[in-house]
Amino acid sequence: MLRFATTVLLAALSGFGVQAAPVEIVTAEAVKEARKVESFDLRADRTGQDYRVFLVRPVEPPPPGGYPVIYLLDGNATVPMMETVIGPNPPDPYGSAVIVGIGYPIDGPFDVLRRYRDLTPPTPPEFIPPSRDGASVIETGGRDDFLAFVETQVIPAVETRLRIDRQRRTLFGHSLGGLFSLYVLYTRGDLFQTYVAADPAIWWNGQGILKEQAAFLDRTARAGVAPGTALLIETSGKLVERPLPPTEAERLKRLRAGQTGREVAATLATVPGLRLAFHDFVEESHGSMLPLAVADALRFAFGRTPD
Repeated sequence: MLRFATTVLLAALSGFGVQAAPVEIVTAEAVKEARKVESFDLRADRTGQDYRVFLVRPVEPPPPGGYPVIYLLDGNATVPMMETVIGPNPPDPYGSAVIVGIGYPIDGPFDVLRRYRDLTPPTPPEFIPPSRDGASVIETGGRDDFLAFVETQVIPAVETRLRIDRQRRTLFGHSLGGLFSLYVLYTRGDLFQTYVAADPAIWWNGQGILKEQAAFLDRTARAGVAPGTALLIETSGKLVERPLPPTEAERLKRLRAGQTGREVAATLATVPGLRLAFHDFVEESHGSMLPLAVADALRFAFGRTPD
């Protein structure tokens, strides 16, 4: 069960740069009365690592083709955000959405070190930023193991519990999660139909994702994408500097140079058949945009373009 109220979550996120705003207090227990919320743990076959999966069941019966489903990375944080958006009495058509959060067996919103490993390719030390505490060792390179876990364990676990429309799967990720969303689109684009990459960390690993992007562009120039494929890329406009020694701050600035989601969106505009949308949160930071991007993911999953 999700054990914290949305207001508590937003307070916790303040350390990540999220600016808390007055919101209606919606506890997980209150949501459960309207939309069925459960959680269960899964151990990844390939790594032996434990994950917590949060599943929100609609009250209404499934549509003829099954429920649409939205998979949220960083599920400990993003599922309460999404349920705040949907609310206890959701308007049509949002009440039909199954929400799946892929998270960790922790009490807080983020497992920072595990997400580094799960969401990244093997990354040379010179491309790894300093850890937040200055002491933790950042491990990378687990994205293919994590993708296999999502495909072969999480998705089947959800689809044995609920009747899901397999042509209406959405994947949402923020930051490194946004990078992972792009990686899945570029390499396994048939696994989901809708992708949301919120402030994707294009800079990671010396912008290595651009190699997968180039292969994707070459392939889709000949064959296009699967019918119905959609991508929303969102970016933030305000930079919040981490408190670092000058040499480390300069190094981090160099690592983060280069293309952003804006340039990637412009490049992908040429992909035949791709429903592409881009939105820039000019007045938001990397952290404070997260709840807004989650809300946009819901609308985009139902065919609506963010304002």
